Amino acid sequence: MASDDSTIEIEQVGIGDVLKRHRLRVPPNQREYAWGESQVLNLLEDITLAISTDEPQHFLGSLVTIKRPHNVLEVADGQQRLATTALILSAMRNIVGGQHPNLTKLIDGFLSSIDTSTLEERPNISLNTADTSVFHSLIVTGQVGEGYIKNRVSHQLLKQAYELAKSHLNKVIAPLPSQEKWTAFQGWINYFQYKTKAILLIVSNEANSFRMFETLNDRGLKVSQSDLIKNYVFGQSGPRIDTAQQSWSSMKGALEALDEEDIMMNFIRHSLIVTNGFLQQKNIYDKIQSTTRGQQSSIALLSTWESLANDYVALSNPESSVWSGFPSKIRDNIKVLNLFDIAPLKPLLLAAAKKMPKNEAALTFEKVVAIGVRLIIASRTTTQSVEKPLGDIALKIWKEEIKDSKGVVVALAPSIPNDQQFKEAFESATVSNAQFARYYLRSLERVAKEEPEPWLIPNDDANIITLEHVCPQKPEANWPSWTADDVKAYVKRIGNMVLLTAQANSTLKSSSFADKQTQLSQSPYETTSMVGENSRWLPEDVVARQKRLADLALKAWPLR
Repeated sequence: MASDDSTIEIEQVGIGDVLKRHRLRVPPNQREYAWGESQVLNLLEDITLAISTDEPQHFLGSLVTIKRPHNVLEVADGQQRLATTALILSAMRNIVGGQHPNLTKLIDGFLSSIDTSTLEERPNISLNTADTSVFHSLIVTGQVGEGYIKNRVSHQLLKQAYELAKSHLNKVIAPLPSQEKWTAFQGWINYFQYKTKAILLIVSNEANSFRMFETLNDRGLKVSQSDLIKNYVFGQSGPRIDTAQQSWSSMKGALEALDEEDIMMNFIRHSLIVTNGFLQQKNIYDKIQSTTRGQQSSIALLSTWESLANDYVALSNPESSVWSGFPSKIRDNIKVLNLFDIAPLKPLLLAAAKKMPKNEAALTFEKVVAIGVRLIIASRTTTQSVEKPLGDIALKIWKEEIKDSKGVVVALAPSIPNDQQFKEAFESATVSNAQFARYYLRSLERVAKEEPEPWLIPNDDANIITLEHVCPQKPEANWPSWTADDVKAYVKRIGNMVLLTAQANSTLKSSSFADKQTQLSQSPYETTSMVGENSRWLPEDVVARQKRLADLALKAWPLR
């Protein structure tokens, strides 16, 4: 096949055949071997069952590799499956030993080959710098060798995987007569070579590999994306590799406090947006590759990431010590922002926390709460028309071209709903998330009572303040005037929702409006008691109330 920068070769192939036909190399700085007992046993048991039931094939997913010189394939994703398969075959070969030389020789073909240049035996797969010595020793001798470090987790896992494989295979052949033992192993070898299928993808460079991971959209591949980035940046750091590793470890350690899926890639993207402007996920690797050349720029990039990591984590933790020097209300604003968790806002918040004077950062967080509510009500939280200006403004804050909350609001004005647009959107808004609905109504209630800072969350305890749909979500016979279409269109409108004390709400359930009216009218919440003033509750009453709430919303989430 002709090769160019955009070439992607795709082949469905047995994983054993991949080991036999290719020279595979895991990059030196890629993540370590990580399969635990359950994953290794699952693979062994799956193959055992597949062989015993004559399953036509067993699918192991995709293997993403990068074509390198001298017929080497660099493993970008799939090292755990490839390494474990090699350990299983090695355990099988060592069980056979000298009892069946031809079978031993057959298995060796999957594990090593003769280098045509040196005529020396070389392994068909090598792991990263930390693991390759122990891995090769297990493959060749079944022992961990001198490179084994007892307190290194990956070394323990490699040893455990080999021992689990050997134990399992011994159990498979234990009840069989001598000759049938080797026949059984032949069945395993054939199954690995021809029927344990994987999709082998061979791309021409790291950028294509990164985009391939983005297209496949698998959680495990997000880890592989960060590995590609780490390998590139470490490679550019040259003799300062120790400094690079220290910065990466510090950044990673800080981010692990969040325990979120894809946290590393989300952080890297958001940090790059802060320092470079809006950037799509698929273009992250290209951006790093084009802007990071040589040890000085690679160390500078890692140093920036290290310094941003703690602040990024603090955006999810209002109690973080990071906020100690800021006005106290910033913590309350963070609570609200965490309720909504609008990812495109994070680069702007991160830049403000890092670059603005602390009082202006707190005011910016306050305005971002209003911006976030307006975007949610107008259903604009994930459109590029909003993400791009948010990202570009984060860069302007980082470069100190925007220094205060007023500058943020002015710069974002063309991209967020103005007062008229917000009011119109609020008048017809529906809310499915009960937490959001309680927050909106609590804020509107504070405006109605002319309390300060209505956008904050004074009490969101669902055991004290509960959400009630005036017309219930399942109205039954108590609401004969409401058609099925009415229920579908209006029940989740904000105008049909009220706040009640938990004790009052417990007795209402699906009661008729006449039965609810007294408690509603006597409620201490003004936005609730206004509903009790009605003599009926029909869809047009929902619309009328929601228009009144929309007027309050302008005061609850102002931009001025």
